[in-house]
Amino acid sequence: MGKKVAFIGSGGAVKGVAHLGALRALEALDLRPSIFVGASAGALVNALYAQGVTVDTMLGWLDSDKRPHDPNALAFRHFVGLPSLRQLSAPGYLTSGLLSLDRFERFLAHRLPSNDFASLDQDLLITAADIDGRGRAVFGKGYIESVTISQAVAASCCVPLLFRPYEIGGRYYIDGEVVRTLSLDLAVEAGAEVVVISNVYRAHVTRGRERSLVFKGAAAVGRQSLNMMLSEKEKRGIDLLHRLYPNVEFVNVSADLGAFPFLSQRRVRDIVRRGYREALRVLRAAERSGVFA
Repeated sequence: MGKKVAFIGSGGAVKGVAHLGALRALEALDLRPSIFVGASAGALVNALYAQGVTVDTMLGWLDSDKRPHDPNALAFRHFVGLPSLRQLSAPGYLTSGLLSLDRFERFLAHRLPSNDFASLDQDLLITAADIDGRGRAVFGKGYIESVTISQAVAASCCVPLLFRPYEIGGRYYIDGEVVRTLSLDLAVEAGAEVVVISNVYRAHVTRGRERSLVFKGAAAVGRQSLNMMLSEKEKRGIDLLHRLYPNVEFVNVSADLGAFPFLSQRRVRDIVRRGYREALRVLRAAERSGVFA
């Protein structure tokens, strides 16, 4: 019997579809995670994949050619809508973000095979941040269970200022990445012996005759700065856990996605292919060295 494998996915908006490529690479090598941990885009992908929703199905919901005509596709309309009467009575709340995740939560609730953490065979852990200073919130078995999976994902995807903080049980939550990009500790505590990491915030490395990123404008510099900051946080976290848990293997399959914008759905399939190729290369090398045996 092989080791117990966990898959951890970061956020990253549209670039989070790279996780689909990484999961497809795991499938190609017949490596089956039994623990899934995610924030934001990683929470969305893991909530579906852990229940058997295929990579191709999820890609179909994001296909830019089908979205205007397909009622099943995830589109901008799922992030807008009229506020409720209770929300209208709280103008401060209405101005806390531009968009709402209420419709997105309902979209997801109708597509999840199960919307109950307790019913899952796999370990699914989703993180968010409590906006009122209570730190990381963890949804899943053994943590906050009195919530639907779709609500947990909506809370985890709540990018500050873009979306109004998501309410669950009288508390308000924002994107789980605000406190931790990757909650590696949750996978280890769940019993993982091998932790496969898919983090879209990998800094782009210029090669050969490629010009410096400074010549690509402010957006490229800002994107690279964010990638550098978050990837360094990840490295420090892995180093610490290596010291605390020397018997746990950490396999980083993150692809270089620094040149891709965070919000371009037209590049979805390119990002998935990049994620697949890099993950397959790293996983094959890990398998040859006996990491999964």
